[in-house]
Amino acid sequence: MGGGAAGGRQRFGDVLRSEWAKARTMRSTWYTMLAIVVVGALFGALFAGAGAREYATATAAGRAEFDPFGMTFRALFFLQLIVGYLGMRTVTGEYGVRTLPAGLVAVPRRGRMLAAKAVVCSAMAFVAGEAAALAVYLTGRAVLTAQAVPAYDVGQPGVARAMVGVGILMATMSLFGLALGFLLRATSAGLTVLVVVTALIPAMAPVFPAWLASFVVKYWPAQAGGRLVSVREQPGLLAPWTGYAVFCGYVAVALLAAFAAFRRRDA
Repeated sequence: MGGGAAGGRQRFGDVLRSEWAKARTMRSTWYTMLAIVVVGALFGALFAGAGAREYATATAAGRAEFDPFGMTFRALFFLQLIVGYLGMRTVTGEYGVRTLPAGLVAVPRRGRMLAAKAVVCSAMAFVAGEAAALAVYLTGRAVLTAQAVPAYDVGQPGVARAMVGVGILMATMSLFGLALGFLLRATSAGLTVLVVVTALIPAMAPVFPAWLASFVVKYWPAQAGGRLVSVREQPGLLAPWTGYAVFCGYVAVALLAAFAAFRRRDA
């Protein structure tokens, strides 16, 4: 009996276990997950330190508006890039060493393979994201309290939701990276697009026309999704879950495009 026929009857659980085996045996997977936590802790401390200095020189009104959680969790900007890379490398790593064609012999149903990769990379990103959230929370809080600056506590309104939201947001960002991997099939090209989408375009918003700047600040993928990890409501911006839903819409479109490209291309 041919391998394609056998692979055609392969259950999703079998494909999922295969993708997990591939992911956990790659050293780069664990290095990337460790980097997510370490970078989170480092930048959490740095941003908390910057917030403490800002608080020390602020007016009474400025101190009343000070958001210690939002300041510290600016570290997530860097984590999004690493998590996007994690999802991307799930695909581009196999394209780079030409192991994907062999995988398709065993699993000819490409949608099943894509779905299994999506489950594995999003699960890893969620775990790494929650570990990073804890690292940012602890290091940032330690820096703020050491300098007698009001900090945050998990019992405060919105903090617990934002902490859980970090893992959810990172898992979803990994799926965006996964989609870029299937669409572009090269790490360098995928990273370029990832940086442009998550960092460059939002950074350039101040020089855009007013209508475009408003759209980017409110509805651009990283900005909309980032609302999930905000504690305070901000006038003119989306509510946390609304923003995350908008982000999911972008990711869903990217995954559908990735699936269409993956189906029609040769491996």
